[in-house]
Amino acid sequence: MSLHIQSVHVQQLRNLHDLHLNHLQTINIITGLNGSGKSSILEALHVLATGRSFRRGLVRQMIEHGQSESIVFAKVGQHRIGVSNTAQGEQTLRLDGGTLKRQSDIARLLPLQFIDPEGLNMLDSGSKPRRQLLDWLAFHVEPHFYELWLRYQRAVNQRNQLLKNTYGHEAELNAWEHELEESGQLVHALRLTALERWQLAFKEVLATLLPDQVVELTYIPGFSLDQPLSNSLYEQREREQQRGHTLIGPHRASLSFKAALGPAEHVLSRGQKKLLVLSLRLSQLRVLQQIGRPSVVLLDDMGAELDALAQARLLQSLQGLESQLFITTLALKPLQDQLKTLGLTARIFKLQNGQLVDESLNSEILIDASQISTPI
Repeated sequence: MSLHIQSVHVQQLRNLHDLHLNHLQTINIITGLNGSGKSSILEALHVLATGRSFRRGLVRQMIEHGQSESIVFAKVGQHRIGVSNTAQGEQTLRLDGGTLKRQSDIARLLPLQFIDPEGLNMLDSGSKPRRQLLDWLAFHVEPHFYELWLRYQRAVNQRNQLLKNTYGHEAELNAWEHELEESGQLVHALRLTALERWQLAFKEVLATLLPDQVVELTYIPGFSLDQPLSNSLYEQREREQQRGHTLIGPHRASLSFKAALGPAEHVLSRGQKKLLVLSLRLSQLRVLQQIGRPSVVLLDDMGAELDALAQARLLQSLQGLESQLFITTLALKPLQDQLKTLGLTARIFKLQNGQLVDESLNSEILIDASQISTPI
């Protein structure tokens, strides 16, 4: 079972030189002016859970200027988790005093969803982010998915190398195509199982966030189901040798979202598309909750792209998911008012230049948002 983060210690990441956040609660709000380090806290949590930043750029750009490494350490339930990244690109993972070889071990312990304004544009970003969304869920609900996915990726990579060397490799191509088919079919089957769970939860969440729309979620497998995948690969071999890579298979899968009037990306408004993406992500959290694995949700600058009604619906949907929330905002007062309306409390941290500056909001007491009226 995944557990909530109780405390986090960040060293030398962006402008966070030595920051402690203690006594974390179910809802944690991080506020401050632009450049204060709000998003850097979310970045630190993202690096801890996934091993990578959500920002573009090199790892060394994440490390505080003049320092050689960044460190993030957290207490998660009874576990102690840590990750360090050096300017040379070396990463060390720690769990309960031991060194880990695989980031997936931490990811399983700490399921994390990151939601930011840019990510809400996923519908207009092609098939890759849609496929990744499904694979994130399959990773967390199907224990064998990750190993099979790695096996399939290895087969694709090996076949791609052989495709670039046009002659004399037919026997090897046949062997890797057989492996690609076998592992690919298993990946496909586990995706379908995860999707079945997801579709039910998606309809429920969509009815709350976007009640005036009905959207059908469909999986596109990336290959024909009418014949064995190995047959399709053989038929495509000459074309793929010209391209130098494998053009069909589960690695080309996608999701489609069809509204009543057509593809959602074409017929929904900009605001509706953002609520649809939120419904997709929150419904995944509902699936995890159903199997006893509540997650961590990072909401970066939630007021930037969502109006007051959308924010209220989002908080209402999150309320029953047992997820731990970390929310960054410039406008604290409107968020406090929404929490008060929902009867929710929050832990509030005010930052300035990478440091906590309001000790009264950094106490051991759970802060009732309805009692705080000072706007930031």
